[in-house]
Amino acid sequence: MEIVKEVQAQGIQNIYRRNVERVLAALQVTTDFWKVVDYSDLPVPYASAIIRALAERGLVKIENDEILLTEKGWEVIREYNIGPYKDFSCEACQGRGVPFYKNIEFYRTFVEIAKDRPEPVQQFDQGAVTPETTVSRVLHMDMRGDIEGKEIIVMGAEDDLTGLAIALYGGYKRLLIIDIDERLIEFDNKIIKELGLKNVEARVHDLRNPYTDEFLGKFDVFVTDPPETFAAFKAFIARGIATIKDHGGAGYFGLTLRDSSIFRWQKFQKELLRIGAVITDIIQDFNDYMNWGYHEETKAAQVAPVKKAPQDIWYRSAWYRIELLPGFERTNEPISDEVFYLDEEGSTT
Repeated sequence: MEIVKEVQAQGIQNIYRRNVERVLAALQVTTDFWKVVDYSDLPVPYASAIIRALAERGLVKIENDEILLTEKGWEVIREYNIGPYKDFSCEACQGRGVPFYKNIEFYRTFVEIAKDRPEPVQQFDQGAVTPETTVSRVLHMDMRGDIEGKEIIVMGAEDDLTGLAIALYGGYKRLLIIDIDERLIEFDNKIIKELGLKNVEARVHDLRNPYTDEFLGKFDVFVTDPPETFAAFKAFIARGIATIKDHGGAGYFGLTLRDSSIFRWQKFQKELLRIGAVITDIIQDFNDYMNWGYHEETKAAQVAPVKKAPQDIWYRSAWYRIELLPGFERTNEPISDEVFYLDEEGSTT
């Protein structure tokens, strides 16, 4: 397809024919740009560049913030035999494989408590997942044997209240929740005190700073949510692995195809293998993110071919589980601010 070369000419090299086909598949069932991003599993700048290239060729037109296929666009779809986007996800578990209602009392308790949570802020690259997502995370962890009797650290991921959810669920030996956002830690500590939760501590900590001995090699399981530049991913995962006691320890985190391409996923996965981890689970679109209030201030809003903000859930991430093998690498270096800078794929911070 010539469109691929036109998109590459815009400075986006990690693009190929299948990406264009996925956008055209999505456009057969929606006119909403943000749903196109969701259905095509592409970083926002990539989907935007493809839409603009399609518009320049007259294959789509943009009217009233809707992206409409033209007759010429339909001709191309027929020529290349591109079928429409399809979704056969299980409605009961919402595609996660873990129905949140399997522990309905836990879910109801978490929803009631989470309604007063602090709002996500752009300063810390925050975005909160749905309560159903958080509860399903905890159930999945327990199903994989990573809660009962375990020492767990949740690091830099409390905008989703995953640490608090584990605290409410119980069964762990020890739980430590650390985050840079004082609001989240204050909220957690308030609930911990009110409910008299045991063997759990929440404290403010900046992950850019190396760990002291009280963190190193003291936990069985870590949970984190790394920013998605390669340098930031590498740094955050290293922080998590540094806390693990021994081989057999596990880590959990999310990775998107909204801020990263599969080319970058390849780099992520190679790094995991290099440091002695094996990927045991990847559940695509496990994490559903609620729309955040600072959308208009993001690069995503600036590069989008429409002005309309997202109305429905569109930002999703895969849920990864890794397990550490004998001889895994443990490092504990300072993290530079430079690792968090946006690149050609990231756009939502």
